[in-house]
Amino acid sequence: MSKLEAFIKEYQEKFIKTTPLFDENLLGLLQKAKYILLDEKMSASMQLEEALTKLQQRAKEPMKVAITGQFSSGKSTFLNALLSKNILPTGITPVTSKVNYIRYADELKIRVCYKDGVDEYHNVEEIAKFTDQRGDVEEIEYLTLYAPLEILKDIVFVDTPGLNSNSNADTSVTQQVLKEVDGIIWLSLIDNAGKMSEARVLEQYLCEYQNKSLCVLNQKDKFTQEQVSQTLEYVKKSFAQFFSEVIPISAIQALESRSHDKNVLVNEALEQFLTALKQKLNPLHVKEEEKKILDEYALYKEEVEKILKSDLSQNMHLLAESNIQAVLDFIYTQIRPQALSAKEYAIKKELKTICIKLQEQYGIFLTIHEELKAELRSFESEAQERFSELKRKFAKDLKEAYAKIEQLIETIANNIYSHIDSQNRLRYVLKKSSLFQKSEVYEAIEYKAPKIDSDAIYKELFYDDELVNKMFKKYVKHLKDIQDEVNENNAEVFEMLKKRIRKWQNPYELVRKPKKLYSDIEFANIRKFASKAYENILKPFSDEIHASYAKISSEFNHLSSAVSFNYQNATEVSVAFLEKKIEKSIELYVQNPTRFSLYQPKLEDIKERLSRSFHLYELQNYMSTNNTFLNKNYDRLMDEFAKIAAQREEFIEKRESRYRKIIEMLKEFEEEI
Repeated sequence: MSKLEAFIKEYQEKFIKTTPLFDENLLGLLQKAKYILLDEKMSASMQLEEALTKLQQRAKEPMKVAITGQFSSGKSTFLNALLSKNILPTGITPVTSKVNYIRYADELKIRVCYKDGVDEYHNVEEIAKFTDQRGDVEEIEYLTLYAPLEILKDIVFVDTPGLNSNSNADTSVTQQVLKEVDGIIWLSLIDNAGKMSEARVLEQYLCEYQNKSLCVLNQKDKFTQEQVSQTLEYVKKSFAQFFSEVIPISAIQALESRSHDKNVLVNEALEQFLTALKQKLNPLHVKEEEKKILDEYALYKEEVEKILKSDLSQNMHLLAESNIQAVLDFIYTQIRPQALSAKEYAIKKELKTICIKLQEQYGIFLTIHEELKAELRSFESEAQERFSELKRKFAKDLKEAYAKIEQLIETIANNIYSHIDSQNRLRYVLKKSSLFQKSEVYEAIEYKAPKIDSDAIYKELFYDDELVNKMFKKYVKHLKDIQDEVNENNAEVFEMLKKRIRKWQNPYELVRKPKKLYSDIEFANIRKFASKAYENILKPFSDEIHASYAKISSEFNHLSSAVSFNYQNATEVSVAFLEKKIEKSIELYVQNPTRFSLYQPKLEDIKERLSRSFHLYELQNYMSTNNTFLNKNYDRLMDEFAKIAAQREEFIEKRESRYRKIIEMLKEFEEEI
């Protein structure tokens, strides 16, 4: 392998996750389910992991067959016969007060599972004290009997309390078991079979399980063949809607046949030998124990040889008479195929349900995000409309503010114009010389020249009456009112969004998963996402509003200062300009009155000069056109809000895309199931 190939292989192993191959059977499907549904990106809950593990265990489990019936129908005896071992207690009182699962294990023992979750293991000899309803068994949930019997590798038997026990709780537990198991064996005594009391119980509890139920009529050994046949025919006809088959048996004969079975006897002898061996082992007295062990082994061999030499032909006869094999045949040929098919169907159905529930979970997340997007879109539309309204409103207000400046200028202009008077002045003209004149003679000519009384203007405008001061203070206050109103209205637009987002946020800050299988982490992420609505959604809008506030305030301050801090200087500059122009005209007039005339300021000239000094044309563009600073600000605000809304929506959609990918993956796996 080259260095490049080795590098590629290392990279693939480290960074590229390849999907493993799974067997094309039920266990393979469940392994794939775990691989997909428990992947890190799914943030699976413990409950989901437990559910998938239980499905795996269920797939591996043998079929379950429940044994039920009315009081004193001999369920425990029948089970002992099926197991070929007397390990369940029997008696006239309904001793099985708890569900008892009988499973395979390497050694004989019982597990007692209590309602508080505590488990205890005991010797099988103690089983009676945990199953007898006369004892203190209230806190026990269920029992599991483990036995090293070959039949239990294929079947888990469920010994139930029965359906007509004295306890309603026992009956309820049995009903639940019947729903869960693969097969049901209804045990009835031949002399009780078909009675109305039994029919009522069957009608109430077994009418929906006909396809997986077998009726076993016990104690056939107590009746003639003719009686058994008559009862069998009657039960098959009367209870056809409850059972797939009806089989008469003798549990006692089956047990007795086992007492003549060489294999059973040899195994029992071996068990006795091993039990004795364990009891006698003492590491402190090895020599003494060794002789005892050899003696026990000799007795065991002798017992085995005796069994093997004995005539056990009666075993086959009793076994055939008991008809117990027919029950086993029904289990293996009827219940088992249905159980395997039903189990696969049920597990696949459960897997599909899990996939659907997880799709619903991510559907909830999509809905939450879609609601947020809807709020953003609705706000964006509302904000654009509101900003447009404000733009029109404040454009009008700015024009009115500009008109006030024009009024101020007109007031000042009128004042200046009213203080333009005339004064008598002399100009000297050289007289025509005569023959007798020895020197030049000048003639004084009086004329009236315009004069601006600047002192009176300043006194009236700025000092005594403070006419202009008052007008400019009103102007500045008017501008400040517009500024405050603009910023308040802009802030209200942001408040509109804040209310929408808070309304969306409130239920999701505290949201909890509604179903156990849902992801705790994913719902915690939703809570975190909702709690950070300001950072995730609102902050960029808030920043833009604050930036707009600062810019608008600066522009209004500029407007105020451009006029209010400059009006006296602008007036003085205008007056000085007019005075200079008058003086210049006088100078030119004196020099050549025929060519130049005296400059007499008109009101319009004064206004024009003041407009220039006040930079009125710049202010007009700034305040009274379609290109005012406020119009530009609102255009920018609308544009920025639209951009931010689009960015926030894109941010939300990135989150949604993850959910959509997971939903698509879940749908594909659901279809594969």
